[in-house]
Amino acid sequence: MNSLVFFIFSFLLLGISNANSQTQTVFYDSINKQKYALIDVHKTYERVIEKGYASIEMFEYLGKYYYESKDFEKSKLYFDILFKKYKLSQISSKSIELYKTL
Repeated sequence: MNSLVFFIFSFLLLGISNANSQTQTVFYDSINKQKYALIDVHKTYERVIEKGYASIEMFEYLGKYYYESKDFEKSKLYFDILFKKYKLSQISSKSIELYKTL
């Protein structure tokens, strides 16, 4: 049930981000004659968190994203919030492992 809520919430966020040109790049597929957009999910999540809406999945995603991007300061920031706000049993083992290396 939690993952269903997360996917619905993510879908809504993607719809919101379509209205914001700062977080998307629009391309035109000449073969299929359709437009498509690449959306910066991490920027969208950051904006949503700034507005006061958040989920465990968002903090985990941002922590992992910045860790893999070698931005360890931002990674630690989001992991710190994650570990302060949620119980250890709710956090994925991958996030726990990454947090221990920071």
